[in-house]
Amino acid sequence: MLLANRPDELVFTGSTAKEFTIGSAYATLGPDRVITTPVYALGKRTRDRLAGTLVLVASGDLALGGRGAMQGRVDQAFTATTIDHVYGDIAPTAALVKDDPLAGLDSLAQQVASSGIKRIDGDVVIDTRLWQTFDGQEGPVPPIFVNDNILDLTVTGGSSPGRPATVRMRPQTAAFTVRSAVKTAPADAAGELVVTPDPRHPERLTVSGTIGVGASQVTIHRIPDAATWARSLFIEALRRAGVTVSAPTVARNSTSGLPGRPGQPTRYPDDRKVATLTSPPLERFGTMILLTSYDTGANAVLCLLAAGRGSTDCTDGLKSIREQVDAAELDSDNVLLFDGQGADPASTTPTQMAAWMTWVRTQPWGDALVAGQPVLGESGTMALSGHDSPARGKIAAKTGTSLAVDPATGRAYAKVQSLAGYLTTNSGRTLVLALSMSGGTYPDVPTALTGAGDDVNAVAAAFQQAIP
Repeated sequence: MLLANRPDELVFTGSTAKEFTIGSAYATLGPDRVITTPVYALGKRTRDRLAGTLVLVASGDLALGGRGAMQGRVDQAFTATTIDHVYGDIAPTAALVKDDPLAGLDSLAQQVASSGIKRIDGDVVIDTRLWQTFDGQEGPVPPIFVNDNILDLTVTGGSSPGRPATVRMRPQTAAFTVRSAVKTAPADAAGELVVTPDPRHPERLTVSGTIGVGASQVTIHRIPDAATWARSLFIEALRRAGVTVSAPTVARNSTSGLPGRPGQPTRYPDDRKVATLTSPPLERFGTMILLTSYDTGANAVLCLLAAGRGSTDCTDGLKSIREQVDAAELDSDNVLLFDGQGADPASTTPTQMAAWMTWVRTQPWGDALVAGQPVLGESGTMALSGHDSPARGKIAAKTGTSLAVDPATGRAYAKVQSLAGYLTTNSGRTLVLALSMSGGTYPDVPTALTGAGDDVNAVAAAFQQAIP
């Protein structure tokens, strides 16, 4: 150990816990693992007609053809000035991922049409029995994802103060209607945007707040029922592919009529398969999760670990992580994890985190984890600061953030801001870094999201410059 200060105190991990989750997934499932999502036609087929049910079996594919996955990529939208849309409900600089989020569903729908099915007299169902929906800190974690189960809402201010703003949703779908109650304000008087579902009709959304003249901002609505969302989008994709569907576009998804036991995955006959979609390798998803600190994605990886053990209970994925922690010969009492993302009170000591990051470099899958780290001033959550730092490009580390808000003042308190990864000295040595800060206060959450990271990154940069 070259430098240490209070290295054996338990501290919240924040999202640095994702190093354990993603590393364990690479060790257990393999960084080259791909996920196949199939579609089955159940019932009677006569010429071009299916009298029965078309079933898309959710497989845990985090992109389902979006984020560039149809081209083998898994893209993200962190730059020096923007944050990925998965944080669009808290970050005013959120940006859309530049890809068609419906590309995978369109591919599946076209395959269904190519199989000869031109009409479905029956229902379309999403089979979500791979795992029981996990209750994550940011909402439900089901085995089906379309556009990260997010409705993107791009709000554009009017030409002068007082004029109404416009709202454009992505993807375009009949599953939701959106009304704008956003007012245009002078550029220096713009406030936050709020998305409110109608209590009796949650598919009807109202966006309210203020936005500057001519400004454009992305906010989001997190989908509470991902299976029903995916069902509607799949039916719309089928219709675009020329398939007539008798079932209504907007209706609750239900697996109660599917074969097999309720709540348990079912094996369907291969001769009923009419479409498949194969994901990019797990390494692409792991890198995206590390770069964006995508909480729901990390929890989905936890669920994939559980499914790999034959369990539908996502918390069983923690057993796979624990096996890797033991394999690394860490002190189990000082590694406390409760989900895949690192939500409080997930905790460890800097000593244990540094030991994990040291051990992974010795593993066959270690290069994949190391290569997926955000880089100071260049990529992922580390792209937000350090652009002019002499340490730019020389610190590759996962960030972790946990904030609390004072309800009386709106000030943000940093329960932890952390880094776990590697720094390369100017002489070319690579050293392991595990750094945590607690107790910083900031005027508000947006300021804390950048300010706390800037503060800790500056300390890491000082180490990088000082160590020969």
